[in-house]
Amino acid sequence: MATLEKIRSKSVLLLVIIGVALLAFIIGDFFTSGRTFFGTGTTVAKVGGQKIDIQEFQRQMEVANQSAQQSGQKIDQALLQQQVLGNMVSEKLYKEELEALGLKVTDDELTEMMLGTGAPMVDQMVRQQVGVESASALHDMAFNPVKYGLDEQTAMQLRNLWINLENQMEQYLLQQKFQTLFTGTLVANKLDAKALYDEGLGTATVAYAHKDYTSLADEDFEVSDAEIKAAWNERREQFAIAEEQRRISYIDVDIQPSQADLVAAEKTVEEAIASLRNTPDTEGVAGNNLFVVDRSKTTAAAIRNSQVRAFADSAAVGSTALVARIGNDFTLAKLIGKSTEIDSINCNIFVVTAGRSAADSIIGQLNSGATTFEALSQNPDVAQPQADVKLSLTDPQLAQFKKALSDAPTGRYFMPDTLNPQNVLVVRVNSRQNPVTVYDLATIEYRAEPSNATINRLQASLQAFLNANTTAAEFNKNAADSGYTAIPATVSPSTPQIGRLNDTRGAVNWAMNAKKGAVSPIFGDEATGRFLAVALDDIYDDYVPANDPQTRAYLAEKVRNDKKAQKLISDYQGKASDLAGYAQIMNSRIDSVMVNFSQFSIYTPALGGPEMIAEVSCSEPGKLTGPVKTDNGVVVFNVVNVDNNGRPYSFDESATLFQRTRGAAALGNQIAAILLGKRKVENNILKFFRD
Repeated sequence: MATLEKIRSKSVLLLVIIGVALLAFIIGDFFTSGRTFFGTGTTVAKVGGQKIDIQEFQRQMEVANQSAQQSGQKIDQALLQQQVLGNMVSEKLYKEELEALGLKVTDDELTEMMLGTGAPMVDQMVRQQVGVESASALHDMAFNPVKYGLDEQTAMQLRNLWINLENQMEQYLLQQKFQTLFTGTLVANKLDAKALYDEGLGTATVAYAHKDYTSLADEDFEVSDAEIKAAWNERREQFAIAEEQRRISYIDVDIQPSQADLVAAEKTVEEAIASLRNTPDTEGVAGNNLFVVDRSKTTAAAIRNSQVRAFADSAAVGSTALVARIGNDFTLAKLIGKSTEIDSINCNIFVVTAGRSAADSIIGQLNSGATTFEALSQNPDVAQPQADVKLSLTDPQLAQFKKALSDAPTGRYFMPDTLNPQNVLVVRVNSRQNPVTVYDLATIEYRAEPSNATINRLQASLQAFLNANTTAAEFNKNAADSGYTAIPATVSPSTPQIGRLNDTRGAVNWAMNAKKGAVSPIFGDEATGRFLAVALDDIYDDYVPANDPQTRAYLAEKVRNDKKAQKLISDYQGKASDLAGYAQIMNSRIDSVMVNFSQFSIYTPALGGPEMIAEVSCSEPGKLTGPVKTDNGVVVFNVVNVDNNGRPYSFDESATLFQRTRGAAALGNQIAAILLGKRKVENNILKFFRD
């Protein structure tokens, strides 16, 4: 009882302790997992009500990485992630649209696609992806495994393959339905088709004299801040941005060998050449990982590098030479041996999957004439029959069969592989190429790399510059004096790289979290091949402002050209009565251009953009018009004639042209943007991946 009384007397203190502990737990979890509270959680991107979870994104990234590896691509992970995320956003929007439209695939439609009228396409996919003859065969194997002697684990794998294939085909059918619906909504009516026909009926020949804005000095036409701001207000929506942008300047220092490094590299190469000449084979560079050796037996015709080929043709056995140097890359070659051999053969080839006894039987039938090579395609025990195949006997993959293929009599089928009991290779040598010279050739590649001293010097020099220039203003002002170039760029949460430079997302992430005017530390190292430093110049929220340097320059040119146009029009208006007179006083010449008003791009370098083409379309033939303002100068013109080609009107022809240029076919490649509409994508990728 005494103990209980003590506990009761301290109850308030206990509640306080428990409350503080609970608060500490919550605050601690907030700081260690900041995305959980009031943050992005596990959402890597969001558009409208659609979210993309990080785990779903990671699964897609695994597939993309596997695909990139299989194709041999080396791709920046940040760039690949943005591509994958963009595709996933498009898929979410597409799925949302399908649901809104109520589009579905019935069981009967899917069955017909898999096993009915769509089977030829699906069968081809099954053969390519699984190696099974048809979709129906795969289905039977997956759901009747006992019939084929398959264990449950294999059957389960086949069932999963079938389910994945069904999902693919369902998406394919949904896409077909959507495309049909989309195409049907944007078609030409009778008015559209006739208007398009009328626009394309006549081709106008326009004669003109032109005076370019560059004929007037820019300094004679000052542009004020107020004028630039007014021009920006007129074009305000042109500068709207979908997400926060940050204007940066960056210095990119390539980590390249110094002159001293190149001199050392040349000496290393000279020593390697001497060592190769004095030792057998390629022992002269054995164990030196800086030299990459590729040794092969080949003919002169098969050597792609012309300089290596010239060396092989002229060098004596044992010779070594530097055959090429491009920048920091050196190519050496050593002729290890030379012989006269049969280089290639023409043969028939196939594989017997039922073992050696079946292969013996088929060989006997072929050699006796009881069956033909063409008939093998009907034999279930034969795979991959190919006639008149050219095989190179210098191919390393055929090394174990080289003697058998070289010595075998022509015209007789045989098994060059005497050990393989299954999937037996059968060959008939049809003919052999005449003996040619075969070179035993080693090609050795060496790249000059920057020394540690060079790397340290480049890094120290950049660090000294950053230490002396700690604000964005100083960074930009003093870069050139220090031997650097401050390059402008813009980044956002959706930017995977700076200036298309690989492995620069760490710098992007810094820029998206830094304060205006800050200067970054050095990013990059020897592995990335560069050092990078960034200064944050400005931050833009909804619009790129008029004082952005590139925007300001663009608007200043527009305003200045308007002033030049007014000056030129005032100078020439009414000063001549014909085109020749205007050409003379404009110190120009008379040119001509053909204009058809249904052409896809209504722009010509001399006449300018759509407004000028519209002016031409409203002018009477023979009437002098101008001077009028264009994108790049002022023009005086007349329509010499309009050639009506006399092509009869066809609704079907014009409707097809409308579809291709203004209808669904023209808009199809913009479907993702159409589905997105005015919605913004919230891209949180930088909160999950920082480097």
